Amino acid sequence: MSAAPALTALTVLSLLTALPLPSPAALELLSTYAPLARPSALSSSHLSKWLNRLNASVSAREPAAAEMGAEVIRQDVEGHAASQYGKAWMGACLGSLSSAATPVDALPAFLDLVRALVAAAPYAPTFEREVVQPAMGKLAVAMSRLIERLVADGEWNALLPTMETVRALVSASPAPFRPAVNTIRPALTGLVLRTSAGAPAAIRGPAADTLALLHMCSGKAAAPATWGSDMKDALGGVAASISALAADAWEEEPPRTAPLPPSASTPGFPLDPLLRVPAAVDAIEGYTEIALSLLSVTSQRPVPIPLAQVVSTSLRLLNLTLDTPTAAHISPQHHAAMVASLPRLWASGLLLLATAATAAGDHLVPHLASVLEHTVYLLERVPASMSESRLKLFHFHSILLEVFPPAILPLEYTTRLLRFSLSIMGSLLDTRPQSSSTITPQHRSKGKKRARGAEDALVAGLEGRASRPPSQEVVDIVLAALELTRQLHTAPMLPAALLTFSIRLHLSLHLALASRPALVSHGLLTSAVDDVLEEAAHLEAGGTARDVRALLVSVLPSTSKRNMAFDALLHPALPPMARPLPPLAQLHMFAPESDEEKKVRRELGFGGGDRDQDDDDEDDDEAMAVDEPVSFVQPAVVPVVTPVVPAVVMPVMAPVAPVQSAPAPFSVPVVVPAPAPVAAPIAAPVAAAEPAVPSVPFMSAPSSKPSSASVAEAAPVAAAPAPAADGDSDGEAIPDLDSGSEDEDEDDE
Repeated sequence: MSAAPALTALTVLSLLTALPLPSPAALELLSTYAPLARPSALSSSHLSKWLNRLNASVSAREPAAAEMGAEVIRQDVEGHAASQYGKAWMGACLGSLSSAATPVDALPAFLDLVRALVAAAPYAPTFEREVVQPAMGKLAVAMSRLIERLVADGEWNALLPTMETVRALVSASPAPFRPAVNTIRPALTGLVLRTSAGAPAAIRGPAADTLALLHMCSGKAAAPATWGSDMKDALGGVAASISALAADAWEEEPPRTAPLPPSASTPGFPLDPLLRVPAAVDAIEGYTEIALSLLSVTSQRPVPIPLAQVVSTSLRLLNLTLDTPTAAHISPQHHAAMVASLPRLWASGLLLLATAATAAGDHLVPHLASVLEHTVYLLERVPASMSESRLKLFHFHSILLEVFPPAILPLEYTTRLLRFSLSIMGSLLDTRPQSSSTITPQHRSKGKKRARGAEDALVAGLEGRASRPPSQEVVDIVLAALELTRQLHTAPMLPAALLTFSIRLHLSLHLALASRPALVSHGLLTSAVDDVLEEAAHLEAGGTARDVRALLVSVLPSTSKRNMAFDALLHPALPPMARPLPPLAQLHMFAPESDEEKKVRRELGFGGGDRDQDDDDEDDDEAMAVDEPVSFVQPAVVPVVTPVVPAVVMPVMAPVAPVQSAPAPFSVPVVVPAPAPVAAPIAAPVAAAEPAVPSVPFMSAPSSKPSSASVAEAAPVAAAPAPAADGDSDGEAIPDLDSGSEDEDEDDE
């Protein structure tokens, strides 16, 4: 079935002419097909007829017609509608915005039409000179009065498009708004500080953005000084709010620089601590929002940034932690309110530092050491329950590493950041020794202990104590940690053991995530881990002791982008030579770790594999042997000679007590009773090879056939311990005394 042909502009115009105005269908046709993009290509009679109808509806101050008019102005690249009907539409907008009888619901449509007319003015010089510029003074007065009226009435939904229109008008022509600044600033400052009754938090950002543009109304020459004055007032307000918050409660450290004095418009704070804490926190967030907007706004001329004051104010917020000493007379309610406000204070400090780093750039380099001293300490000290604060700290350090290369950061802080990030990733790995509880080795006494561990794991699963997949908050933190480690891997002078362990851990995550598809955000985690490993493949070999590129290239999944990045690594720098393949020792990610890597791993809290488990088993068995001593009989040593293996010393002891003995590779200890006094030494106990002793699985053949006399003498002796062997045939007595450690067996050999 063929697709329906697209509607032409003339067809859409015919449909618009047939529809009544205003009509929702007409607005949908306009926004979907844009028929008025080239008015010169349309029929002039049909176009004039429809625009005259639309002009009549807009002049009648119908909101739906104003929306259609704004859409027509944006589509018309030739400026036909603005030049012909812009003057009438601007007059209708001024009348609607200035009249108090205009419904609040109708204001956004006329505000949108004003923004469209002002944006189209630079492309139509005649329209700008004759219509827009003469109306800017009236628009400034109307907008200032409209803001006052909406704030007083609490019409927050209509206030958002009003502030957007003010920002557009000030950016286009700031001079007409100079008399209205003294009216707009107090109203918007009250919204930012939330002193206006019922002001929502969502309106704080747009109000701060509008305040940050008001310095442009002072003129090009005076705008930088006005910007600096506004910035100092904002920092002074933050400092005064911190002092009010910490008064009679926290014992602050002295600030790095003297705080700026607050402005005369800074509001006062209540004397009651339970009322003063939320008011001070709201003021801190409000003044911080103003400072952020001032640092983010685009200015026409360079502005003086008080960078030392910005850093000092931010670090003063970050210094307030759970470890900050408090006054002895503070009430529990007051203390609880202050502790609850800590995440908001940290967020304000981090936002201020991150925005200053983005705006000032290299000017912040002298302050990096002091900044990292506070932020890294706070990241290490924040409890795991404060997941949102920990996530913001990770994001802050990622922004810092995007602005500044890791090479200029102090090595101490990059190392601490990498170690903490690696410790966070352990939440995705099951640190419990599952292999030791599910895999039971053959011919090993500690297999029964591990079988009991498997039963414990089953019971834990039935009781609800089994491990659960991480939550979305944990996954978000791990994703932020992965992004941070990707940036930290390029830091020079990192310890080689730490960098190698980091690549090992990311490789373990890559292999573990493939078998755990039920995780939250599994695709994001897999992509983040692969990106880290891809960046690690481009690292030089000096930091990892051996080249890991061949391993990472073979492990990572193949994509077009990744193949393009790896082509430079795989392309030979020299012509191919006849040489063998690299040895397996170069795959050092699967080689035994060094002592330094093992130390790093244990310091970060990662449990090892079977080796660490075996070490723990040895310690437990040694403790058991000390707690339950057994009386041993000194065995007599009898040499046994075989033709294939060298002479092996085999213990022979009396049957009074079982003896703990480690098996040798080529022979097995045989428990026999103490021999009777015999003139000649026993060459080989033939009776021990008979099935009378079922606990002996293997016995080497003797080198020479024994004589009949020796057989006759040895037969009664070998038959004596048969009852004892039957009593211990279940194998329970000996494994209880056996240490179960292979390392001790190897030492005995």
